[in-house]
Amino acid sequence: MTKIAVVECIPEKNLDCSKEILKNFEKHNWVYLAPPKDQTKIPTSSTLPEGEGIIISSGGSLGGPNLCFQSLKNLTNSALSTGKWLKNHGLKPNECIILNSLPLHHISGFMPWWRHQTWGSGYYWISNSIMHKPLQLKQFSEALTNKYRRPLITSLVPTQLLSLIDDPDGLEWLQSLAIIWVGGSMLPTDLADKARRKSIKLAPCYGSTETVAMVTCLSPQDFLKGSNSVGFPLEDVEIEINKRNSLKIKTSRIATSKWKNDKFESITDTNGWWEAGDLAQYITLDNRKAIQILGRRDSAINSGGETIFPEDIEMELMKIISKNQIPIKDIFVLGVSDKKWGQRLVALTKFKEKELNRYPIISLLTDLIENWEPSKKPLNWYDCPKLSRNINKKWEIKKWQDWIAFNRPIN
Repeated sequence: MTKIAVVECIPEKNLDCSKEILKNFEKHNWVYLAPPKDQTKIPTSSTLPEGEGIIISSGGSLGGPNLCFQSLKNLTNSALSTGKWLKNHGLKPNECIILNSLPLHHISGFMPWWRHQTWGSGYYWISNSIMHKPLQLKQFSEALTNKYRRPLITSLVPTQLLSLIDDPDGLEWLQSLAIIWVGGSMLPTDLADKARRKSIKLAPCYGSTETVAMVTCLSPQDFLKGSNSVGFPLEDVEIEINKRNSLKIKTSRIATSKWKNDKFESITDTNGWWEAGDLAQYITLDNRKAIQILGRRDSAINSGGETIFPEDIEMELMKIISKNQIPIKDIFVLGVSDKKWGQRLVALTKFKEKELNRYPIISLLTDLIENWEPSKKPLNWYDCPKLSRNINKKWEIKKWQDWIAFNRPIN
C-alpha cells in the first residue's frame, strides 16, 4: 500500500536526503519534503492518490498555503521539458553541470536535482555559507570548469543575484555561467538593467510548485537585448490571460491534487486550466506573444522568493503578544515594495493604552521573533491608533498602504 515518508530537508544533509527520496520512490511511496523543524499536518495513507511522488508545500497563489502532490511522472515531464528548452538554446542537458544553492523542500531547489537525475548531467550542491563567500564560490566553479570543460548552469532568486552582482568575485562568478534561471519573485527592473550592463546571461522564468517549476522562460539572448518579460511557454504548456489580466495555465504536469483544510481538492477547472493568482499581460517580442508578469492578485506577498501570507504572520504575532502579555490590542501585517526583496512585511499596531512608551514594547516583540526567517519579520512597525477593520471585518489593504505613505515607523 502506498504510504507517506517524511524526509526532513536539512541543507547540511542534502546528499542523505536525496538518497532517502530515491529509496522511497523505489517503494512507490509519496515523499513529504519537510522544511527543518516542520510541524505540518499531513494526510493519512488511506486517503492517498495512487503512485509515487513528492508532497511539497505551496504558498498557493490564492487562498493560503497547501500541500501539492506532484507525481513522479510530472517531475520527470517537467525535467524533460526544461531539457528541450536547453537544447533549443544550444546546450546539451547531459553535458551541463548544475549548481544548486536553493533548498530541497522548495520546488525551485528540488527540480535542479531531479533534472540531474533525469538528464544524467553533472551536479553539485552549493551551501548557503559558500553563497555568502563569493571568492570561494568563484574558485570552486573555476576548478570545475578547468577539470570538466563543461558549461555551468544554475537557478537563483533575485535576492541572491543582488547580493553577488556588486561583489567583484561574485560578478565574475555570475559572468562565468552559461545560463542563470532567475525566478521565485519578480526581477526588479534596475537589477535586470545592471545584469545586462555586466553581460550576465540571465534567463528570467515563471513557474510554481503547482506546475513543477518553470512553464515560461526568456532566453539569455532576448534578455540581453532588453526584454523584461518571462519569455514564452515551454513546449508542453498553454497560457491564457483573460480580460482581468488573470494568468491561467494548462499543462499535463499540473499537481495531481492539493491537500487543504484536511481534504483533497482539485487544482484545475473542468477543462484542465489552473488559475495561477498572478496578473500578467502579453508583450510583443520578435513578432510573438511573450508573457510579462504584473504582480500578485491577492494579499499574498513574495519576499525574496518566499510566498508569505500576512494573515499567518498576524496570527503568530498575536499568539506571542497574548502569551507574553504585551499591551497591543490589534495588529495588521501587509506587504510593501522593497528594492532588495521585491516586497517586505510591515506591521501596523494598535496599543491598548495611549500613554504607553511604544519603542520598548516593539523592541521586546522584535526580540521575541529574532529567530524567524527574515522574510517573515516585519521590516517596520507603525503606531496606528485608528487601526480597524471594515464592516465585513476585513482589512482594507489599499487604505492602510496609503496611510503608511504619510506616517513614520516606530523603529
